[in-house]
Formats: sequence, C-alpha cells, structure tokens
Amino acid sequence: MHFNLLTTKWLPVIYRDGGHGKIAPMELADENIMELVLPRPDFQGAAWQFLLGVLQTALAPKDKEGWEDIWEEGLTTGMIRNALTPLEPLFEFGPGTPSFMQDFEPLDGESVSLALLLPETPGAQTLRLNKDHFIKRGVTEKLCPHCAALALFSLQLNAPSGGKGYRTGLRGGGPMTTLLELHRYNGEPAPLWRRLWLNVMPQRESHMPLPANYDACVFPWLAPTRTSEKASDIVTPEQADALQAFWGMPRRIRIDFSATQQGACDLCGEPGDALLTAMTVKNYGINYVGWVHPLTPHRVPKKEGGEMFSLKAQPGGLLWRDWLGLMMESESENNYEQPASIIKIRQQKRLEGAQTGLWCFGYDFDNMKARCWYEHHLPFLQTPEEKLPFIRQTLSDAARFATRMLSLLRSALKEAWYGENATVRGDFSFIDIDFWQQTQPRFLALVEAVKADETGDNRALLSAWNSDIWRFTRHYFDDRALTNPQERTEFSDIMKARKKFFTQTKVKPGGKGARAKKTQEAN
Repeated sequence: MHFNLLTTKWLPVIYRDGGHGKIAPMELADENIMELVLPRPDFQGAAWQFLLGVLQTALAPKDKEGWEDIWEEGLTTGMIRNALTPLEPLFEFGPGTPSFMQDFEPLDGESVSLALLLPETPGAQTLRLNKDHFIKRGVTEKLCPHCAALALFSLQLNAPSGGKGYRTGLRGGGPMTTLLELHRYNGEPAPLWRRLWLNVMPQRESHMPLPANYDACVFPWLAPTRTSEKASDIVTPEQADALQAFWGMPRRIRIDFSATQQGACDLCGEPGDALLTAMTVKNYGINYVGWVHPLTPHRVPKKEGGEMFSLKAQPGGLLWRDWLGLMMESESENNYEQPASIIKIRQQKRLEGAQTGLWCFGYDFDNMKARCWYEHHLPFLQTPEEKLPFIRQTLSDAARFATRMLSLLRSALKEAWYGENATVRGDFSFIDIDFWQQTQPRFLALVEAVKADETGDNRALLSAWNSDIWRFTRHYFDDRALTNPQERTEFSDIMKARKKFFTQTKVKPGGKGARAKKTQEAN
C-alpha cells in the first residue's frame, strides 16, 4: 500500500464553481482550482508549505524577471509536468525505501500509536497519570495514508522538544510561518496556483539555486539519517543544500504499513480498507543548527552574544505590537526584528491588480504540550522604499509609547486592586491581551494615515496617537478598577492609584496649544 505525493489525487480542494474534489500537485496549473480545504488548520498550513516547497525546489525561476513572466503569462501544465516528473521517484509514501519523510533504514526503536504524529495527542506520561482531561485518549487511532503523510510532514515542520534526543524542527519547535495572501487579482478571486506563486522566490533573490542533482542534501529521507548522539553531530546550512529548509526531517520515524484496520479515517472521515495505526520512533534524529527559514520571521536579542532565533507563537497569539517586525527590519525594546525573506522580497515591487495581505500561523508549544494553534490575517505593507524609514520610525515610536502606557496601566491596576507596595502574584496577562487587542483598530488606522502622509513630518500623527492611547488607558483603568478579582474594594487605594496613574501618564498636547489641551481634558 503506497501512493505518490506528486501524481496521486490526495489534496482536497474547492473549485471555482463551489465543487469539492482531490488533486495531485501535477494539476496545479488548473485555473479552476481555488483553494486547499484540509480537515485541520495545521494540515492546511502544512499542505500550503508542502506545495510551496515543491514549487520552490523544482520550478523557482532564476531571477525576478523569470518570476514575473510566469505571474503575467500563467503557469502551464507542461511547466508543472516537466519540473515535477524528475522528482516523482523521490516522493513515494509507503513501506519501501526511500519513503517520504521517514528514516531510510529500518528502526529498532519504540512502537507507538500513529496518533502521536498529532501534537495534541496525550503522551505516555499523561496517560499513566490519568491527566488527559480535555483531549481524551483513543479519539484518534486510525488514519488514511493521505492524512498520515500530511500529519508526518506537519510534525517534521513544527516538531517541539519531545524528550531526550527527540529533536525540534529546523526552525525550532512551533515556528511562526508568514505567507502572502492574494485576496483578489484584477478584481477577481485568484486561483490556487497564483496564490502559491506569490510565495515562490526567485533563485537569485532567495539564494536558493536549484541543484544539479536532487539527493539527500535536499531530501534527507533519500539516505541514512545523520544522527545526533553527540553534541557535535549537527547539520548547518553549509552542510546541506539551502532547499532542505523546506524538507527538514528532525524526527526518526518509520510508519508500520502492515498494522492496518478497516473503517473510516479519524481525521478526514473517508472510508478505507487499510487505515494506518502504528509507527516506530527513535531519538537522535537530525539536529539542525543555524538555519534561517525563508517563510519565518526571526529575532536577534540585543544582549551581547544573542543568537538569531525564529519567531514562535506565544499565549494570546500575535498582537499588533508584533506586526512591524513581521513586515520590515525594525527594532523593539529587546530585539532586532527580521521579517521572513518572502516578505522582504515581495515588498520590493508592487504587483498591479493584486490585493494582498499577510497570513501568519503556528503552534504555541509549552515543551511537548500544544497549548494552542494561532492563525492571523493582517495587512501587508507595500510602499516606496524611500518612505520606509519614515514609516518605520513613526510606527516604532507609536509602539514604544503604547508599551510604556501598558506598563503603567498594569502597575496602576495592581495598586488599585491590592494596595500600594503590595506583593502580588498571579497571571495578569489578560490586561496585556486586552490592551493590544482593543487598540488594534487604532493602530491599523495609524498605519493607513502613515501610508497616506505626504508631509514627511510625523509629529502631528504621533501627537494624535499618544492622546488617543492615553484616553484609552484612562477609560480602561476606570472600567476595571472597581471590578476587583479578589472582591476587595478600598476606594482610597483606587483613587490614590488613579491619581498617580494619571499624573504619570499625562500626555502633553502638541501643535495646537490651549485648544488641543482643552480637547484632551474634555475627553
């Protein structure tokens, strides 16, 4: 039992007329294919990255002129077939060797349930301690080969720390992926191939030339695993092809194609005579070090010796304070922010007729525990290069002011609730999440105002922003100060904290003298 990931119809899609079906990557040039429709959001993200990896690895043009030729003239069935046919033998999924995303050699490791490919599945310790309170054991037991292949790929992309010697993904555990969305093209919904092509990078700009031979330097399942029993057993970008960024394989896994059941797939619901149930796993897979993935933003800590690391999802998801670092090189309080390579490349030239946005997604992991899957759809900033410094400075100043106001607000609420100088323990992150979520519409309005500004002077914009954020924090304090989570109401503490907070945060009006001051006080 096996299938080929390039020629088999295995990816569920929706067509222009609203119908549903399954396609093979060989069919991507079809203008009637509109979108992938996978049964889980993490599978949706993985399927997009699978197709992008295939296109980037097999069909990426040499330069931006070649990219624009396909963008304008279209992707043809002949182009797809010519590019993917040489890769067909490398994308088999089955009991033989090589097999997609699986160890080249038989494993003598531990036999476990195939459901452990899914990050939410309770592990052995959770089951032993009877702690599977929210996601119960036995919910997912059997998978069709199509879902199994995608679950395996998704795990290799997002792999969190999994115990001693179980390596994280090439970008670290639970990386945030940022892709360009194509909402409409020339006023019409765009087909899937064009939406994918928006995220394919020219070889020259991406520094990812197509290899002369497709071997284990690109696809690590084509040779015995470079294991990592010793700390020095690492794989750096210099020791592999740059395209392995799309095909990283940190986990050693062999699916047991002989352990099957009849029934319906527990993920997609499709019936099958040979649903997969088990796999063998072993630790000390490939240990990736020093990689910068082209679809993931990165940060460099300002502290001395800080190493670049990929952006990970955090509790509460992405907030607007993170948006600037996703869009352009910028500087926050603690880090230097680097957007994904695809974002920087697409900002270089406006595409006529293209309405674009930013699609961000990823898991929030606490070690091996998947706490949440986050997905965001944000604006994509495309503006003349000469205007970027003005935009960067204005929005950075706005974010810094908001961060300061939030810090003062948090302290003031603690004093109002518990008294001055009280020792307070607990999780107050709800204040931060409230603040960033509720001020997001204000920030998006500021982005539009900055883009439209022709003066090159940001003082009026920042003055209005500071006053607006000050008013928001004042109203937020008043709304929350009397709703004490500890049922303690000391009005003297509240009024003392209020006076201190307003004194610390009072914003000096700018540019309009007494009239501006009166307007601010009236609000």
